[in-house]
Amino acid sequence: MPMKQPYQTIMAQMAEGSPFALATILSSRGSTPRTPGTRMMVFPDKSISGTIGGGLIEAQIIDTCADLIKDETASCAMIKEYVLNQDLKSGMDMVCGGKLRVWIECFGPQCPAETKAALAEMAKAERQGGTATLLSTLVPETDGKFKVVQKRMVPTDDLPKDLGTAVEQNLREGVACVTYAKETIVAETLAPIPVLYIFGGGHVGYALAQMAHLIDLPCVVVDDREDFSNEKRFPHARSVVSVPEFKHCFEGLTPDEHSYIVITTRGHLHDEIVLEQALATKAAYIGMIGSRRKRDTIYGHLRDRGISQESLEKVHSPVGLSINSETPAEIAVSIIAQIIQAKGVAATKLEKLF
Repeated sequence: MPMKQPYQTIMAQMAEGSPFALATILSSRGSTPRTPGTRMMVFPDKSISGTIGGGLIEAQIIDTCADLIKDETASCAMIKEYVLNQDLKSGMDMVCGGKLRVWIECFGPQCPAETKAALAEMAKAERQGGTATLLSTLVPETDGKFKVVQKRMVPTDDLPKDLGTAVEQNLREGVACVTYAKETIVAETLAPIPVLYIFGGGHVGYALAQMAHLIDLPCVVVDDREDFSNEKRFPHARSVVSVPEFKHCFEGLTPDEHSYIVITTRGHLHDEIVLEQALATKAAYIGMIGSRRKRDTIYGHLRDRGISQESLEKVHSPVGLSINSETPAEIAVSIIAQIIQAKGVAATKLEKLF
């Protein structure tokens, strides 16, 4: 299951007409194999798409999902806590010791029209790269089960102030369970999809685009040479842009605070031109290939043109983690690893705010 597009996947599965359950980690405490927001689809025969961590804990969740599917009750759901105790850990060969709180919901032909409409709206927003929040209002039943009495999509900016605050304070990787107006509500937020902008379609740019595809990170490739900026060379890229020169290479592009920029053109002058433009964006990550000597020379030129030292210190250069990488593929691995690291640090800082 392509977890980067959960709502489109849900709609596609619902179109097939067979029931299934979706398990989503709401929160975790201690050491756990996966983080909040991780999803897994479970079918009546206990086959799965995606993973919520593997091992015995996943097997328990699969059993719960299968039992819930058999219930055949419209809008049946459950919020359940799973403990990774010492027995489980030894059986899983994992060094974990924490708790997972999991939100499980069943879908199928019996789903109300309101639910299908809300999911369709979320899938549309997801496809268009927009933001939205899916609100599921729950009523407790027996045996720890819930009935989903209402499911609706709300533009994130249109959430009632008090509810928006409650969701924000409890949000972990896009999901939250809150009490609002004496009701239990599960909120699932749809955030803009991060995009990797690669400037330079040479050997490193090519390897980097392949690596981005492996981790489901959409990329845009930009180069001033048609042989290095075409869809045949980059079949998995979201888009490939051939520019006459790098001087105005950001025209028509929309990097934001969720974007990553890697500069790996064929020459120092081009790198400098691209970096100056990149620093004018709100990109979450900017990396530039090259030696420290090259970096210092470029930084000196940019400081002479009014770029602050504070801005330059945000640039990762030489780009990538220091793992003694030499080949283009190895360099691409080091860059992707550094991007993943930067994303993780940002997420940790966000969690500490709440």
